[in-house]
Amino acid sequence: MGILSYIPLYFRLVAAGIRAQMQYRFAFMMRIVGMIAAYTGTAVTMWVMLYQFEELGGWNFYELLFLFAVAVVSWGFCIILFFHFRSLDTYIVNGTFDRFLVRPINPFFHFMAMKFDIGAAGQFIFSIFIFIWVSGELNLQWGLGKLLFLLSAIIGGVLIQGGLLVMISAIAFWTTKSERFYWVVMYPARNLTNYPLGIYPKIIQYITAFVIPFGFVNYFPAAALLEKDINYFHANIGYLTPVVGIVFFFLAYHLWMFGLNRYKSTGS
Repeated sequence: MGILSYIPLYFRLVAAGIRAQMQYRFAFMMRIVGMIAAYTGTAVTMWVMLYQFEELGGWNFYELLFLFAVAVVSWGFCIILFFHFRSLDTYIVNGTFDRFLVRPINPFFHFMAMKFDIGAAGQFIFSIFIFIWVSGELNLQWGLGKLLFLLSAIIGGVLIQGGLLVMISAIAFWTTKSERFYWVVMYPARNLTNYPLGIYPKIIQYITAFVIPFGFVNYFPAAALLEKDINYFHANIGYLTPVVGIVFFFLAYHLWMFGLNRYKSTGS
């Protein structure tokens, strides 16, 4: 089956998943409200932290909010598309992963299309509100070029975060356990994106640029959009975000397929 033929199939699977989720509308709405409240709480924490100091690493409150919103919106798309990869080990241990291998569909695509979590709409509502508010406070002029760059940066951020989730899930093909690595690797990496990387030691900044490239999720592109100076890196490094995202996800996909080729059913 060619790649193009997967597109209509993907949307059919997504539509089925959305219909299933909308059977529980109250739970769906409460999840959105809960996410908005959680991210608002983080924003309030930033305001309290900067109430006395006014800046953090050369970034004021509104610039920090913009940085945070870029990370939140890309994480929202990542949740929709890739978050269920975190629980791949459960499917392997239970033996239910085998069903993805007996159908004439690419197993990676099939597993990815299995779930489409529209509950992440809370991230989008929060981020859109922040973008509108902060744009006025910082007098940002949104021309077509900046909008396209922001869109490409969000796509790159989704691919980087999704790629890391895919890499973590691939560990399950060898160990049958992988979710614990989410808390060891993914969770700390995401927390780093809440604040400008310039406040962290130089070694952390290099790791988030060249090893686990979470600096490209929001810090580098936000610095480029806000015309902020960044230490140790070229001022325009943020424009590489889409390329970094594509390359990182390409490596993640091939690692996942490499692990799949060595997968042996648990027989559960």
